[in-house]
Amino acid sequence: MSMKIWTVFFFLLVPSLASFASGEVVMKALARAYPDRIESVEYRRGEWALSMDGEWFSWAQGRLLPEAKRDRWQEFVPIRFYRYEPGPFTPRKITPEVEERLRQRMVSFDNDGEVRFNAFLDRLYGIASQQEAERAMVWLTFLDRPVQLHPLLQDPLGRVDQRLRLVMLADGETRAFVRDLAQVHGFSWRPIAGTPRRSYHSYGVALDLMPRSFRGRHAYWRWAVNSGVEEWWNLAPHQRWTVPREVIKAFEAEGFVWGGKWLYFDAIHFEYRPEILLMAQPEETTKE
Repeated sequence: MSMKIWTVFFFLLVPSLASFASGEVVMKALARAYPDRIESVEYRRGEWALSMDGEWFSWAQGRLLPEAKRDRWQEFVPIRFYRYEPGPFTPRKITPEVEERLRQRMVSFDNDGEVRFNAFLDRLYGIASQQEAERAMVWLTFLDRPVQLHPLLQDPLGRVDQRLRLVMLADGETRAFVRDLAQVHGFSWRPIAGTPRRSYHSYGVALDLMPRSFRGRHAYWRWAVNSGVEEWWNLAPHQRWTVPREVIKAFEAEGFVWGGKWLYFDAIHFEYRPEILLMAQPEETTKE
């Protein structure tokens, strides 16, 4: 399937950037989320841009490109800055139109050839190769389980740990969930499944909470497909493995998004994306 067609699918199935967040909102949210990395945000040469380590990155229709490549934005897929709703999770209602597009995509869902230009993310995390990533990672302990992650996550993940230990004193569901955790997976140099794009696991800013058993429920849309579930988007809530509300709440409070809220759900997955949580705030607050 061509890149053009995949781009159409992306914007039909994921809330449009233009519909809720301008380049100004995203750039200013990034500056607030990473004050030690992003030096300034300005409107220059007709669009919003930010600087890191003395280099400017232009909005470029959501691609965040170095100025020398800003006019080539159509060659790349946007970095995903999307609408995320903190708080209680309500499964998305699938319209007949979206359902038909999902069926079309499933015909060749492992052939997404869209390329993301990685210079911005590489600069943000200080990682441009597997060797650099391996040197940068640190071992942390989360809920008494070891996990290898980017040092950027040490403080926020430590606060999630503290929040959950307090919650566990009174909440039996959270205690049972934590007891059932077999492992916590973090850094892994790999692409996003079915795409050539680097996973956030490659930067060490994503972690997967792996239970001892999913008890016959589905935690990830691709695993559901591989097990023979063709219309995975129609799975009933009782068929989907999930995470206790208090666990999600603790992660969101410290800048992590939960993959279980995505249409293409990945319920074991948390990503450190504080800019996404900032963009969920009222626009006038985000622009400050």
